Amino acid sequence: MAEELRFFLRTALYSAVVGTIYWFVSHEVAGSVLLVFVVFSALSFVGVVGGHVRQARDEIIPPRSAGLGRLSGTVIRLFGFEEHAGSTSSQPLAAGLDPIPIGSVWPLLAGVATVFLLLGLVYGPWLLLPGIVLAATTVWGWVGQMDAR
Repeated sequence: MAEELRFFLRTALYSAVVGTIYWFVSHEVAGSVLLVFVVFSALSFVGVVGGHVRQARDEIIPPRSAGLGRLSGTVIRLFGFEEHAGSTSSQPLAAGLDPIPIGSVWPLLAGVATVFLLLGLVYGPWLLLPGIVLAATTVWGWVGQMDAR
């Protein structure tokens, strides 16, 4: 979980730097507001996840450090420069052999049906009706395929 938190912290830091430079170079409001929104979105994600997952604190801050060393170690680990010795993260590909899921065309057709439905809302029923038919067929086929397993 700590790597996800670090990713969003790095995203917030990068967006804050780029947003500041962007504002001073262009003085354009819309782009600057969007970059500020990215910063606040990343920081709010870190706050929500960090508040709900108490185990992330043990991964980020080692329990036996104190003072300035703890602060500098935390900053270094938050930005992904080193892991502490107590880190017990497993390798994602080291898991056992799981059965490979069967390929299916239904997710692709669901995406096409969604495009037809959304474009049908803009351009009219000549795209909306085929989208509804394709969506119903997709749901029917996908549920039927899941039921067959």
